[in-house]
Amino acid sequence: MNRPPFLVDVSDLLGRDVPPRDILIEVTVDWKLEMSRILADPPFIADLAIGPIPGGILVRGEVCYSVEHTCRRCLATFVDDGCDPITGLFEMDPGEDTYPILGTSIDLEPFLRDETLLGLPLLPICSESCEGLVSTAETDLNTDPSGDTNDARSPFAVLRDLLPPED
Repeated sequence: MNRPPFLVDVSDLLGRDVPPRDILIEVTVDWKLEMSRILADPPFIADLAIGPIPGGILVRGEVCYSVEHTCRRCLATFVDDGCDPITGLFEMDPGEDTYPILGTSIDLEPFLRDETLLGLPLLPICSESCEGLVSTAETDLNTDPSGDTNDARSPFAVLRDLLPPED
């Protein structure tokens, strides 16, 4: 029977004084925020050490992934690679900042998803030099520096004809 990739048996660690055990998880995930999503290729990798502590299990390690962002300034998509250190605590009676131990197993998916997505920028920018979009429709300051002009494409251009000419 295939075990879900994020479900880890910790029966050998619970209540024992043993050294941490290394685990490697390599899997495709479908995690996203409004302007970012973790890509399926290359797969998400979690290189972790899980060990017993009094009252629970401590998980430490690093997650590596590729993420596609949408720039908040110019709305172009760009890909970035990330590797982030993570640390989490699993307990039988989980509190606000801990995750549950489910019998003799822990489900790493909520912990890894939370830690990974919290490490992503909420408003990604493709580069510090990105000029962004302007109010004129379909104008990108990165490719059309003339930018924000009062031309005939303005939705208010027809109103100018209703006003008397300026002297």
